[in-house]
Amino acid sequence: MRERIKGWLMEEGWSLRQETVPEADWAMVAESRRDVKINVRQLSGHSDQVLIFAVVQVDQDTANRLVALPAKERIDFLWDVRFRLLGLGVDFEGVQEALDKVGVGVPIYEDGLTKDTFLYRASQVHNATLAVLWMLARKFAQPAPEHKMGLSGE
Repeated sequence: MRERIKGWLMEEGWSLRQETVPEADWAMVAESRRDVKINVRQLSGHSDQVLIFAVVQVDQDTANRLVALPAKERIDFLWDVRFRLLGLGVDFEGVQEALDKVGVGVPIYEDGLTKDTFLYRASQVHNATLAVLWMLARKFAQPAPEHKMGLSGE
């Protein structure tokens, strides 16, 4: 699976960096020329599954602004983020009161692994990171991070 995925990402112009992760049989970070970054790994004991994920780091200023909100407003915002991520069809963690990072991801299984499904799931993960970033930017009247269309490496 790793070689197929590497080949597809390279065909699309992504740069790849191998990582060593103790709980994974293999892991890599892929970055497109449009600055889209995803992590791809096969966890040990899951030989028929690959996990595609990304992590949104929340800067300290934004985290402090979130904590300073009235409790009801903060809790409502976190529920909105959770429901948005559910609607995007991704698994997630870290959407909590002390918001410092949010992880989003989707698994893909070997029997459904095609270039189309892999890149579609990578797009889901990317869109989920954008949703978190844009919801935070909107909440605090900050400019949204730049969005570059598409996941191809161009």
